[in-house]
Amino acid sequence: MIMQNLGYEIEDFQYYIWRITGWSGLRKRIKSPEFEAGGWKWRILLFPFGNNNSDTVSIYLDFADLKGAPTDWHSCVQFALLLWNPEDPTSYVSHNVHHRFIAKESDWGFTQFYDLRKLFVPSENRTRPLIENDTCNITAFVRIINDPTGFLWHDFTNKEIKANERHLYLSIKIVTQYTFARHQGFDLSNFNDLQQFMVLKSEAYGNFKDMTAKTLRISGLGHLYIQKIDKVDDIISILCEKKEFPPHTPLKIYEEIRPNMIEEMEPNLTFQQSEIQGGDIICFQKVLTEKEVQGHTTAGRICDIPTFYESLSIHIAVQFKPRYKDREPNPEFDLALNKEYTYDDIAIRVAARLSTDTFKLRFTTAHSTSGTPKTVIERTTAQTPLEMLESTLPKWPNILYYEILDIKVVE
Repeated sequence: MIMQNLGYEIEDFQYYIWRITGWSGLRKRIKSPEFEAGGWKWRILLFPFGNNNSDTVSIYLDFADLKGAPTDWHSCVQFALLLWNPEDPTSYVSHNVHHRFIAKESDWGFTQFYDLRKLFVPSENRTRPLIENDTCNITAFVRIINDPTGFLWHDFTNKEIKANERHLYLSIKIVTQYTFARHQGFDLSNFNDLQQFMVLKSEAYGNFKDMTAKTLRISGLGHLYIQKIDKVDDIISILCEKKEFPPHTPLKIYEEIRPNMIEEMEPNLTFQQSEIQGGDIICFQKVLTEKEVQGHTTAGRICDIPTFYESLSIHIAVQFKPRYKDREPNPEFDLALNKEYTYDDIAIRVAARLSTDTFKLRFTTAHSTSGTPKTVIERTTAQTPLEMLESTLPKWPNILYYEILDIKVVE
């Protein structure tokens, strides 16, 4: 379900599909053609390299009819934005939100819509990338909500609002992990760019909580309060219940001390003995059988939490492309490489993917601005993958070009 039903009367519903080609040549900001919803014109704003050159793509819904709208115009809109692969509609990412559009806030959306690097490689259980052959679609689903009171999702900072209308609503601002990611300075009580919800005071807290979680795509298992004298294994049954595991499922519990130090906790120790304090991070997983571990290992999947954290710090996703497409009908593909691999380590893995000999392979770096082939990498190089890719755009996929040389390998 792309958008939940908020329970309000829907005045109009429209959707618009914007096909984007030549992503690598896009400007810093582009606008879609205009489309109509609720009797007004709208468009999609795309920052392909992120707003303010961040590491994420930014996408917004923009009201494009300001010149034709009266000064007191507003529109209450629930909308969802999807970025998807036209060749495989199951490969998509979406976000949804609701907002009261006014002249001073005529665009709204997602500054951190999605990690730029993940757009070009299969990720999060997708079999294909979101952007393939430099092409993707962005769809806007737009619901215009009937606002009988005239104050639905209102800011309430406007002095023209009467007190007897203001008291019906509660303004709630939400701090998320994205807020912390963008925050600068030491003052944690002074956040900017907060998501605001205007909620009737008569609304049940559970309904508001569900709406907020779905709108902001927040997931979690809830809160758990413990005593210092409680033992670590005292919470296993509670974790199983929250995760909907069968009762008494054996778990491994880890403390995240820092990304490169993940330590398994002793179940018979108390939390005080384990030196757990407020703000510490605990993560857990099922205890896997030997057969399950073997199955994960054979399939190339990570099967324990410490290895997962290690993979985050040592792996880099690299996109391999044939240098001469007209001469080499070979595929483009992606590999997750260890940052400390040597040239030969990379060649072995690429050769296995292409069913060729490692000594027939030659790699070329990508140009820093166009992404086209640039410099041949010598086989004798001592460079790591990160050093080989140093010239590519930091906010663009890591690219290496390959060619299969027509030579005879003598053993």
